[in-house]
Amino acid sequence: MNYDTTSKVKTMRNLRELGANIYSRDIDGNPDHEQKYPSALLATAGLDDKIYIWYPETGDIYKEYDLDPQIDSQVNCLKLSGDGRLLAVTGYEVIKVYDVHSNRPLTNMSNNSDSISKNITCVNFASTNNTSLITGGEDGYCRLWQFPRRNLKQTREVNCSQYGVINCLITKHPDFNAVVGTQSGYILGLNFSDERNVTELLHRKALAIQSLDCHVEKHNLRVVAMTTVGHLLSYYNGQWTDKKVHDKLGLCCVLSHDGQFLATGGSDAKIRLFRLEENLIFEVRTLSDAKLKWIWCLQFSFDSLFLFVSSSDGVVQMWSLRDWDIKRNYRGHKKSVVSLSLFEIRQNMHNMHRQGL
Repeated sequence: MNYDTTSKVKTMRNLRELGANIYSRDIDGNPDHEQKYPSALLATAGLDDKIYIWYPETGDIYKEYDLDPQIDSQVNCLKLSGDGRLLAVTGYEVIKVYDVHSNRPLTNMSNNSDSISKNITCVNFASTNNTSLITGGEDGYCRLWQFPRRNLKQTREVNCSQYGVINCLITKHPDFNAVVGTQSGYILGLNFSDERNVTELLHRKALAIQSLDCHVEKHNLRVVAMTTVGHLLSYYNGQWTDKKVHDKLGLCCVLSHDGQFLATGGSDAKIRLFRLEENLIFEVRTLSDAKLKWIWCLQFSFDSLFLFVSSSDGVVQMWSLRDWDIKRNYRGHKKSVVSLSLFEIRQNMHNMHRQGL
């Protein structure tokens, strides 16, 4: 699909017509220079050396970045900040942070830094003020970065190399700065400031941890992990359970924001939806589409009524969990879409319901 230079103008007009909520933010912190930015953005990265940022409501492109394969590596992971302003991207010996509303990276750290070696496999923002990152990589190190102005500066690190390559990490756990999953089957809780900075939460031999998520509600904590052999590991109320959910490779798992639903994806072209009740997991639906092939990444909308899906067919889909139908296709990538991240203001997706989606 071709997009001309008037795409952004047309998209803004469409959003206003649809009644989508646009809110005001000053990117420089100056009230005299208030600008209007979208209240929802979807970022995707593919094996085609492309990064797209979309309007979720319309499927139109807000921004796109072309990566130079001679300079930039394949994207392993990307993450939008909590305010939707920044986009962190990692690859082979590369960490970039983009200002979403400009055309160039705020900071670009490559292998000229002693702290960056091998693949940086995962990244997440570490704090609500969006001034620090946590990364994990093939070297087994989890690192905390801060980026004053345009420079990334490593402030702390935890050596997890004895536990294997770090495949994934989350920063939502209430007791740790980060929780990581490793290729050797460990789930570890990490604190950068403690002398005993590594806590072994779980070890499953021969089960590489591919994806992690957690949800906290009152005093209840749930942690879920997907292994490469299709096993779902789930922690609740002090107990771990193990459930086979995919016949082939397990690739991703995600919890809804209200903690009531769980979605998993794998190389069997299936998305499995589960309803959660304390220690019990009930399957609700299996969404299957042979053309999707490998399901690389999943993300719920804030209201838990939509599920965004990236796969190896190059098309990102938005499923409605009310009628189990595809409501949007985001077309642009020419190869597999291996990572996605969603930012939205809480009330934003309700506009889609008013539009009849």
